[in-house]
Amino acid sequence: TMLTLLGATTVVLVAGAPWMLPAAAGGTTLKSPQNVEVYIVDDTFILRWNRSNPSIRNVTFSAYYQTLGNDTWLKLPGCQSVANTTCDFSSLKLNVYDKVKLRIRAEEGNNTSPWHNIDSFTLFEKAQIGPPKVHLEAEDKTIIINISLPGARDSVMWALDSSSFTYSLDIWKNSSSGERRTETVYSRDKIYNLSPETTYCLKVKARLLPRKNGIYSPVYCIKTPDRGRD
Repeated sequence: TMLTLLGATTVVLVAGAPWMLPAAAGGTTLKSPQNVEVYIVDDTFILRWNRSNPSIRNVTFSAYYQTLGNDTWLKLPGCQSVANTTCDFSSLKLNVYDKVKLRIRAEEGNNTSPWHNIDSFTLFEKAQIGPPKVHLEAEDKTIIINISLPGARDSVMWALDSSSFTYSLDIWKNSSSGERRTETVYSRDKIYNLSPETTYCLKVKARLLPRKNGIYSPVYCIKTPDRGRD
């Protein structure tokens, strides 16, 4: 009958409807990037993530940012159509104490994944203190130490805190297997009561109270002069 035919036709159309979905037609459904992390050291800003569709080729990633009080999502510089799983957005010019939100998605042609959103944070809050640069001079039983503020000379991240840094120093005789001593020093300081004609090695990390501890510098070594030498 006509009703039977219409019913059969209706069943066929309903059953066929899912095959008309664009994602199914393309054969893939993109998933959001996973394990997204913001990694900041001094004035270097890195965004990292993992692929959720490792078997799909030609997938790129794009990230956007939004500042507190501004509802507009803007392109995150250095993080547009990235084929890798990391991008550098250090060129972003923001007040390091302002709240910022990030979001990132996967893209393949006209297909896009849902956004992966990162909760609001400040650049300063996320920032780690990098290794300081160290210059040493030796005299008699003393080492003179000069420590440069972590980051570049024109560092924006630590500009307001430059006078608040202290430094934790580990020092040991190069010939000994143990016996390290730790001292708190300032950017220009002296280490006393050392042995003459002895090579000492040390490493330094910066501290910013109340809760920021930096990354250790490389190991620097220097030999104290002979006691009789001027």
